[in-house]
Amino acid sequence: MLNLKSLLPVIVLVLGAHIALSARAGAAADRPNVILFLVDDLGWTDTASFGSDFYETPNIDRLAADGLRLTAAYAASTVCSPTRAALMTGMYPARTRVTDWIDGMWEYLPTAARQQLRLMPPDWTKRLEHRYTTLAKALRDNGYRTAVVGKWHLTPTSYDPAVVEPYYPRHHGFDVNVAGNQWGEPGSYYAPFRLAAGTGLAARVENFPDEGDVKSPYLTDMLTDHAVSLIERWQGEPFFLFMSHYAVHAPFEGRQDLVEKYQRKDATGLKHHDPVYAAMVEAMDESLGRIREALVRTGIADRTIIIFTSDNGGLTYVPGPTSNAPLRGGKGSPYEGGVRVPAIVLWPGVTTAGAAVDQPVITPDWYPTILAMTGTKGDEVHNRDLDGVPLLPILHDPAQSLGRQAIYWHYPHYHKGGSSPYTAVRAGPWRLIEFYEGQRLELYDLTRDPGEQYDVSREFPDKAAELRGLIAAWRAAIGAQSPLPNPEYQPPLDVP
Repeated sequence: MLNLKSLLPVIVLVLGAHIALSARAGAAADRPNVILFLVDDLGWTDTASFGSDFYETPNIDRLAADGLRLTAAYAASTVCSPTRAALMTGMYPARTRVTDWIDGMWEYLPTAARQQLRLMPPDWTKRLEHRYTTLAKALRDNGYRTAVVGKWHLTPTSYDPAVVEPYYPRHHGFDVNVAGNQWGEPGSYYAPFRLAAGTGLAARVENFPDEGDVKSPYLTDMLTDHAVSLIERWQGEPFFLFMSHYAVHAPFEGRQDLVEKYQRKDATGLKHHDPVYAAMVEAMDESLGRIREALVRTGIADRTIIIFTSDNGGLTYVPGPTSNAPLRGGKGSPYEGGVRVPAIVLWPGVTTAGAAVDQPVITPDWYPTILAMTGTKGDEVHNRDLDGVPLLPILHDPAQSLGRQAIYWHYPHYHKGGSSPYTAVRAGPWRLIEFYEGQRLELYDLTRDPGEQYDVSREFPDKAAELRGLIAAWRAAIGAQSPLPNPEYQPPLDVP
């Protein structure tokens, strides 16, 4: 006869385990997973769903069809590190003072080149300071597992571990760091991916014990291998995955099978036509597809939010492999091509499939948006200085308004992409750029002139003055650094 008394301890253990599992499952359902899929240097029209006539991006296009496209999305800066700091803090680069890529251009300019420039940059911050409660830390404090897979570039540039490692992702709230360190680009997209002898890039994997099981020789694929492994490992608990691809940043090295595919494709008369860059774009697109497949396979797709975007506009200078047309300029430029980026949000059960919103949104918005999506309070002191606004109104209903007056950019630097020090504002359809050299203004009506070809500051002087006032008030409120007079500047000689 079955002795129920003797089985009672086992029954209690089984029931306890079942209750614990159910509680964890309930908690995971209440706190959706978040995958922030950030592409490096991806231009506004570099995907088919945003207008490319050559690059093939079926997985991104499917995400756009399933989710919500944000057609007036902007990066916080025309270069990468400031945007990444804005993602992690929810603050404008002018507030954190991470206003240029970590090294910046100034120190690399030869003396003769510096002597031609009237201004020099301020002493900007060249790391992500520990005083900020990063997005990863806020989520980890709310019970999330956190990982960054790919580029970090918020660490001082040095070969000295004592200098760089204190600023690695694990000190900013990430449980797992795959390939994130002080470098902004790989030495190669093929193994061992190193920037210089003796320095690991994607070869360096922190807190990831099974790195030897990932065999893909191509960097974009290798990072995806790690991301998929994490999804499989963490499928039973809420997680935040910062999928931060090095692609499509230089060096331009496409996977050979895809390069050959695009070399066979006719690009006559197309604005996009580079087969190597196209191959890099498609490999990145495949990464998104593999990640979504993993979500379906593990049964967690319906409780996983995916945010897809870029850190700045596409590279178009010397010679750029892509085009941001109809937008003007590209990475390193003060114009729309330097800061306007593709963005898609898939929030199962919330976003409307195939919908689009044309209201301006900007990088710092993702911080409070993700906190709100996940029911995460974050740090009260940190949150007082947030510059972003939660995007939930337009994610729930594309017809809603965010009610925001303006968004801003501040770049007190020069860049070979065409920028001299400037601050810019977008308010409604208007975009004003104030250049520090000569206090010159340029005003554009983006409704009529999205390519910023016609400066109408003289035609609408009152509007230019109004927006200039917004810029002045914003810079003062946020403590924006101004460029300084360049003591090396040598005015050109007058030619008789």
